Amino acid sequence: MLRRIGSEQLQVGMFVARLGGPWISHPFWRAKFLVSHEDQIRQIQSAGVREVWIDILKGRNLPAPAVPEAPPVPVAEAEPPAWEPAAEQPVASLEAELGRARDLLQSGKAVIGSMFADIRMGRALEVGRALPLVDAASRSLSRHGQALLALARLKARDDYSYLHAFAVCALMIAVGRTLSLPEDEVRELGLAGLVHDIGKLTLPESVQHKAVARTPEEEESYRRHPSAGYRILNEARLVSNIPLDVCVHHHERVDGRGYPFGLAGHELSIHARIAAICDAYDALTSDRPGHQQWSPARAMEYMAVRVDTLFDRRVFKAFTRTVGIYPLGTVLRLRSNRLAVVCGQNEADPLRPLVMAFYSVSQSRPVPTELIDLRHSEETVVAFENAAEWGYTDEQLMAMYTNTKAS
Repeated sequence: MLRRIGSEQLQVGMFVARLGGPWISHPFWRAKFLVSHEDQIRQIQSAGVREVWIDILKGRNLPAPAVPEAPPVPVAEAEPPAWEPAAEQPVASLEAELGRARDLLQSGKAVIGSMFADIRMGRALEVGRALPLVDAASRSLSRHGQALLALARLKARDDYSYLHAFAVCALMIAVGRTLSLPEDEVRELGLAGLVHDIGKLTLPESVQHKAVARTPEEEESYRRHPSAGYRILNEARLVSNIPLDVCVHHHERVDGRGYPFGLAGHELSIHARIAAICDAYDALTSDRPGHQQWSPARAMEYMAVRVDTLFDRRVFKAFTRTVGIYPLGTVLRLRSNRLAVVCGQNEADPLRPLVMAFYSVSQSRPVPTELIDLRHSEETVVAFENAAEWGYTDEQLMAMYTNTKAS
């Protein structure tokens, strides 16, 4: 449904269906697009465009005019602010924070499951139920920057939909901090991660969780989930447009070959570019229908060669600083022909992390564990390995290194 408005009324989150005046007079040759940042509005106005037709079914509508109210009645005390940045959290060991993170993931799964069930029933998203979960994830990451990220990756296939949302939430908070974004913006990034795939709730289970290739018709239906999610979020009382932007654009690519709109990198916000990387990383490192879990290092290698096509270079660099080139839990083969699990990062030299050697390949047996700082060792990394191929689970590896001095 189209509505004509003045260009001065245009807002982020509106879907432009047509601009007034001849196309050659303004820089927006693309006939239809979602307004995702203020620069687009300024360009439209500076080009002399006076009228804009917006599609209110695909984006935000013009807010209804406010109804005049009676003078406010004095109250005894003012309402407290809606949100304030949390107090600084004390640093915790990896072992201690993993315990808290396990509890957080369990409670988070219940909250997300309840939210998703409400949306399937046609109820509006209650942002007030989601934000405490975002804040709890933020506090966990403040106490230890890796514990929640490492644990959120270890999810059962049946829990993928719920815990993928939480994992992307945590990753986006962490990357936002690495990029030094304002704390209130980081909070909105976390909320965006939690709801980025909410449009999938409108898909049939047979399409959403199909373990084999989708038919062309099913793929077309699947690719509409960002727009479906946008419509769901458009009914929620959001503080900012960041969750809307992330929801509709997290499958776009910087080379312009993504969906649903085929936007290129310069047309995508920093928030959408963060989401694309965090969403892809967690999907690759998770066991889900149609995909066997990859090791963190394999996922990083896959993503690194797709920088400037799928992923933004600046954001990917921030992502590698956040999770590490060899993320926590990665199994490496060392020059001594031993297997070692990454148990800590060296920010000054990310290619030489702290590792725990635990298995001799030449002897085909476990060996006494040894903590090695590769910055100060003659050992070097030869390759990364799949732990499962050597008979180890991620949980076993985590138990191995949680009591180290590296934590």
